[in-house]
Amino acid sequence: MVNLDDPETYGTYDASGMLKEVGGLSRQCGEAWRNALELPLAAAYSDVDKVVVLGMGGSAIGGDLLRGLSLHTGRVPVLVHRDYSLPAAVDGRTLVIASSYSGNTEETLSAFSLALQTSAKKLAVTTGGRL
Repeated sequence: MVNLDDPETYGTYDASGMLKEVGGLSRQCGEAWRNALELPLAAAYSDVDKVVVLGMGGSAIGGDLLRGLSLHTGRVPVLVHRDYSLPAAVDGRTLVIASSYSGNTEETLSAFSLALQTSAKKLAVTTGGRL
């Protein structure tokens, strides 16, 4: 039986320190928000009527959060797209955000390469890789 009241339990079963990371989520979100506000974007990026977030697995979670927030407070719909393709509605008034931690996620790379052939506004969020 695992005793979750015993702090040593977490050292044994949480070797990667995920509990600490989850505890710091609000700080991480605040830091991400400040970084986003400081991101210099061309004026054309404010003229969008939809956002499409491309990503898989954990890299799509930020898009899921943004989508949830936009349902209650946003004026622009957000679609999280987990596929090799691109939604048909992508056009010049769409912001396409490719999200891939590794920068090498096959589905995200495929969809983003299709986005590069459109007039959509584009952003990439990654730590490296081909993206």
